[in-house]
Amino acid sequence: MIRIAIVDDDDTDAARTTAMIERYYAERIDAEGNAARDSAPVYTITRFADGESFLDDYKAEFDAMFLDVEMPGIDGLETAHRLREIDSHVVLVFTTKMAQYAAVGYDVDAIGYLVKPLEYFSFALKMRKVEDLVAKRQGVTIPLTVGTGTQYLSSHDVRYVEVLGHEVIYHTEKVAYKVWSSLKEAAALLEPVHFAAASRYCLINLEWVKAVTNDSVVVDSQTLPVSRSKRKPLMQALAEYYGG
Repeated sequence: MIRIAIVDDDDTDAARTTAMIERYYAERIDAEGNAARDSAPVYTITRFADGESFLDDYKAEFDAMFLDVEMPGIDGLETAHRLREIDSHVVLVFTTKMAQYAAVGYDVDAIGYLVKPLEYFSFALKMRKVEDLVAKRQGVTIPLTVGTGTQYLSSHDVRYVEVLGHEVIYHTEKVAYKVWSSLKEAAALLEPVHFAAASRYCLINLEWVKAVTNDSVVVDSQTLPVSRSKRKPLMQALAEYYGG
Protein backbone atom coordinates (compact mmCIF):
# COMPACT_ATOMS: atom_id res chain seq x y z
CA MET A 1 0.00 0.00 0.00
CA ILE A 2 1.19 3.50 -0.82
CA ARG A 3 0.38 6.15 1.80
CA ILE A 4 -0.18 9.58 0.24
CA ALA A 5 -0.42 13.00 1.90
CA ILE A 6 -1.99 16.02 0.25
CA VAL A 7 -1.02 19.34 1.83
CA ASP A 8 -3.14 22.13 0.32
CA ASP A 9 -5.09 24.99 1.89
CA ASP A 10 -7.54 25.19 -1.04
CA ASP A 11 -10.43 22.73 -0.64
CA THR A 12 -11.17 22.66 -4.37
CA ASP A 13 -7.55 21.99 -5.33
CA ALA A 14 -7.17 19.32 -2.64
CA ALA A 15 -10.35 17.62 -3.86
CA ARG A 16 -9.07 17.71 -7.45
CA THR A 17 -5.77 16.08 -6.43
CA THR A 18 -7.71 13.43 -4.54
CA ALA A 19 -9.89 12.80 -7.59
CA MET A 20 -6.79 12.40 -9.77
CA ILE A 21 -5.35 9.78 -7.43
CA GLU A 22 -8.67 7.91 -7.26
CA ARG A 23 -8.98 7.94 -11.06
CA TYR A 24 -5.40 6.71 -11.46
CA TYR A 25 -5.96 3.68 -9.28
CA ALA A 26 -9.48 3.02 -10.61
CA GLU A 27 -8.08 2.80 -14.13
CA ARG A 28 -5.36 0.44 -12.94
CA ILE A 29 -7.91 -1.82 -11.25
CA ASP A 30 -10.03 -1.83 -14.41
CA ALA A 31 -6.98 -2.81 -16.43
CA GLU A 32 -5.90 -5.56 -14.03
CA GLY A 33 -9.34 -7.14 -13.69
CA ASN A 34 -11.18 -9.00 -10.94
CA ALA A 35 -8.12 -10.06 -8.93
CA ALA A 36 -7.21 -6.42 -8.39
CA ARG A 37 -10.81 -5.53 -7.44
CA ASP A 38 -10.85 -8.22 -4.76
CA SER A 39 -7.46 -7.33 -3.29
CA ALA A 40 -6.77 -5.05 -0.33
CA PRO A 41 -6.74 -1.27 -0.94
CA VAL A 42 -3.53 -0.15 -2.64
CA TYR A 43 -3.48 3.44 -1.38
CA THR A 44 -4.58 5.76 1.39
CA ILE A 45 -4.97 9.55 1.19
CA THR A 46 -4.66 11.98 4.09
CA ARG A 47 -5.30 15.66 3.49
CA PHE A 48 -3.79 18.51 5.53
CA ALA A 49 -4.95 22.11 5.16
CA ASP A 50 -1.61 23.74 5.99
CA GLY A 51 2.06 23.05 6.59
CA GLU A 52 1.80 23.49 10.35
CA SER A 53 -0.79 20.75 10.83
CA PHE A 54 1.18 18.43 8.54
CA LEU A 55 4.45 18.91 10.43
CA ASP A 56 2.90 18.82 13.90
CA ASP A 57 4.01 15.59 15.58
CA TYR A 58 5.17 14.23 12.20
CA LYS A 59 6.09 10.53 12.33
CA ALA A 60 7.41 9.81 8.81
CA GLU A 61 4.31 7.76 8.00
CA PHE A 62 3.86 8.71 4.34
CA ASP A 63 5.43 7.30 1.18
CA ALA A 64 4.52 10.22 -1.08
CA MET A 65 3.05 13.70 -0.82
CA PHE A 66 1.61 16.40 -3.05
CA LEU A 67 2.55 19.74 -1.51
CA ASP A 68 1.03 23.08 -2.48
CA VAL A 69 3.64 25.83 -2.85
CA GLU A 70 1.41 28.84 -2.15
CA MET A 71 -0.09 28.50 1.32
CA PRO A 72 -0.61 31.04 4.13
CA GLY A 73 1.60 30.72 7.19
CA ILE A 74 4.33 28.20 6.39
CA ASP A 75 4.34 27.97 2.59
CA GLY A 76 5.13 24.79 0.69
CA LEU A 77 8.84 25.48 0.27
CA GLU A 78 9.37 26.12 3.98
CA THR A 79 7.27 23.07 4.81
CA ALA A 80 9.48 20.98 2.52
CA HIS A 81 12.70 22.29 4.11
CA ARG A 82 11.42 21.44 7.58
CA LEU A 83 10.20 18.06 6.39
CA ARG A 84 13.60 17.13 5.00
CA GLU A 85 15.17 17.73 8.41
CA ILE A 86 13.20 14.77 9.75
CA ASP A 87 12.35 12.66 6.70
CA SER A 88 14.55 12.25 3.64
CA HIS A 89 12.56 9.26 2.42
CA VAL A 90 9.10 10.52 1.38
CA VAL A 91 8.68 11.19 -2.36
CA LEU A 92 7.74 14.84 -2.82
CA VAL A 93 5.81 16.52 -5.65
CA PHE A 94 4.96 20.23 -5.58
CA THR A 95 1.66 21.58 -6.88
CA THR A 96 1.52 25.24 -7.82
CA LYS A 97 -0.39 27.85 -9.79
CA MET A 98 2.89 29.68 -10.50
CA ALA A 99 5.30 27.37 -12.31
CA GLN A 100 8.19 29.83 -12.17
CA TYR A 101 8.53 29.18 -8.43
CA ALA A 102 8.68 25.41 -8.70
CA ALA A 103 12.33 25.04 -9.72
CA VAL A 104 13.55 26.15 -6.31
CA GLY A 105 12.03 22.98 -4.89
CA TYR A 106 14.76 20.76 -6.20
CA ASP A 107 17.07 21.52 -3.26
CA VAL A 108 14.61 19.55 -1.10
CA ASP A 109 14.72 16.59 -3.49
CA ALA A 110 11.30 17.14 -5.03
CA ILE A 111 10.87 15.02 -8.14
CA GLY A 112 9.07 17.83 -9.93
CA TYR A 113 5.90 19.88 -9.91
CA LEU A 114 2.39 19.90 -11.32
CA VAL A 115 0.70 23.12 -12.44
CA LYS A 116 -2.83 23.84 -11.21
CA PRO A 117 -5.48 23.21 -12.26
CA LEU A 118 -4.14 19.66 -12.54
CA GLU A 119 -4.47 17.94 -15.89
CA TYR A 120 -4.88 14.17 -15.74
CA PHE A 121 -2.36 13.06 -18.38
CA SER A 122 0.49 15.00 -16.71
CA PHE A 123 -0.65 13.79 -13.30
CA ALA A 124 -0.66 10.15 -14.37
CA LEU A 125 2.88 10.41 -15.73
CA LYS A 126 4.07 11.95 -12.46
CA MET A 127 2.16 9.40 -10.40
CA ARG A 128 3.83 6.56 -12.25
CA LYS A 129 7.20 8.07 -11.40
CA VAL A 130 6.13 8.46 -7.77
CA GLU A 131 5.17 4.80 -7.61
CA ASP A 132 8.47 3.70 -9.16
CA LEU A 133 10.45 5.68 -6.60
CA VAL A 134 8.35 4.49 -3.66
CA ALA A 135 8.92 0.90 -4.77
CA LYS A 136 12.66 1.47 -5.02
CA ARG A 137 12.78 3.04 -1.58
CA GLN A 138 10.94 0.26 0.22
CA GLY A 139 13.12 -1.02 3.02
CA VAL A 140 14.03 -4.53 4.10
CA THR A 141 14.54 -6.08 7.51
CA ILE A 142 18.10 -7.25 8.08
CA PRO A 143 18.70 -10.15 10.51
CA LEU A 144 22.11 -9.86 12.19
CA THR A 145 23.67 -12.47 14.43
CA VAL A 146 25.05 -10.44 17.32
CA GLY A 147 26.61 -12.50 20.11
CA THR A 148 24.24 -15.37 20.86
CA GLY A 149 21.14 -13.59 19.60
CA THR A 150 19.66 -12.02 16.48
CA GLN A 151 19.24 -8.30 16.00
CA TYR A 152 16.69 -7.15 13.40
CA LEU A 153 17.48 -3.85 11.69
CA SER A 154 15.46 -1.82 9.25
CA SER A 155 17.54 -0.90 6.22
CA HIS A 156 16.24 2.68 6.59
CA ASP A 157 18.07 2.95 9.91
CA VAL A 158 21.43 1.85 8.48
CA ARG A 159 23.55 4.82 7.42
CA TYR A 160 26.46 2.85 5.99
CA VAL A 161 28.15 -0.54 6.18
CA GLU A 162 31.90 -1.07 6.31
CA VAL A 163 34.18 -4.07 6.52
CA LEU A 164 37.19 -4.28 8.83
CA GLY A 165 39.05 -7.56 8.55
CA HIS A 166 36.43 -10.29 8.84
CA GLU A 167 33.91 -8.09 10.59
CA VAL A 168 31.12 -6.12 8.94
CA ILE A 169 29.86 -3.10 10.83
CA TYR A 170 26.33 -1.77 10.31
CA HIS A 171 26.28 1.89 11.39
CA THR A 172 22.97 3.32 12.60
CA GLU A 173 22.32 6.72 14.17
CA LYS A 174 23.51 5.66 17.64
CA VAL A 175 24.75 2.06 17.48
CA ALA A 176 27.29 0.19 15.33
CA TYR A 177 26.49 -3.52 15.03
CA LYS A 178 29.46 -5.82 14.36
CA VAL A 179 28.92 -9.21 12.75
CA TRP A 180 31.25 -11.90 11.42
CA SER A 181 30.56 -11.64 7.70
CA SER A 182 31.74 -10.12 4.43
CA LEU A 183 30.72 -7.03 2.49
CA LYS A 184 29.50 -9.30 -0.31
CA GLU A 185 27.08 -10.98 2.08
CA ALA A 186 25.95 -7.57 3.38
CA ALA A 187 25.33 -6.39 -0.19
CA ALA A 188 23.19 -9.48 -0.83
CA LEU A 189 21.04 -8.69 2.23
CA LEU A 190 20.61 -5.09 1.07
CA GLU A 191 20.10 -5.85 -2.62
CA PRO A 192 16.38 -4.93 -2.76
CA VAL A 193 17.07 -1.42 -1.47
CA HIS A 194 19.33 1.43 -2.48
CA PHE A 195 22.84 1.08 -1.17
CA ALA A 196 25.88 1.90 -3.27
CA ALA A 197 29.60 1.36 -2.88
CA ALA A 198 31.76 4.30 -1.82
CA SER A 199 34.82 2.04 -1.92
CA ARG A 200 35.61 -1.67 -1.87
CA TYR A 201 35.27 -1.50 1.91
CA CYS A 202 32.09 0.54 2.32
CA LEU A 203 28.43 0.59 1.25
CA ILE A 204 26.38 3.71 1.87
CA ASN A 205 22.63 4.20 2.18
CA LEU A 206 21.61 6.66 -0.55
CA GLU A 207 18.70 7.75 1.62
CA TRP A 208 21.15 9.41 4.05
CA VAL A 209 23.55 11.06 1.57
CA LYS A 210 23.79 14.80 2.23
CA ALA A 211 26.65 15.83 -0.08
CA VAL A 212 29.28 14.43 -2.44
CA THR A 213 32.67 15.92 -3.30
CA ASN A 214 35.46 14.62 -5.51
CA ASP A 215 36.82 12.27 -2.85
CA SER A 216 34.24 12.08 -0.07
CA VAL A 217 30.56 11.66 0.71
CA VAL A 218 28.61 12.97 3.68
CA VAL A 219 26.25 10.29 4.99
CA ASP A 220 24.01 11.75 7.68
CA SER A 221 26.71 13.54 9.72
CA GLN A 222 29.65 11.26 8.82
CA THR A 223 32.16 12.09 6.08
CA LEU A 224 33.42 8.96 4.30
CA PRO A 225 36.06 8.56 1.57
CA VAL A 226 35.00 7.78 -2.00
CA SER A 227 37.44 5.90 -4.18
CA ARG A 228 38.09 7.22 -7.67
CA SER A 229 36.64 4.13 -9.36
CA LYS A 230 33.41 4.30 -7.34
CA ARG A 231 32.60 8.01 -7.70
CA LYS A 232 30.88 7.85 -11.11
CA PRO A 233 28.74 4.78 -10.26
CA LEU A 234 27.84 6.45 -6.95
CA MET A 235 26.68 9.62 -8.69
CA GLN A 236 24.65 7.57 -11.17
CA ALA A 237 23.05 5.65 -8.31
CA LEU A 238 22.14 8.91 -6.56
CA ALA A 239 20.62 10.33 -9.75
CA GLU A 240 18.48 7.20 -10.15
CA TYR A 241 17.47 7.22 -6.48
CA TYR A 242 16.26 10.82 -6.70
CA GLY A 243 14.42 10.28 -9.92
CA GLY A 244 17.05 11.19 -12.49
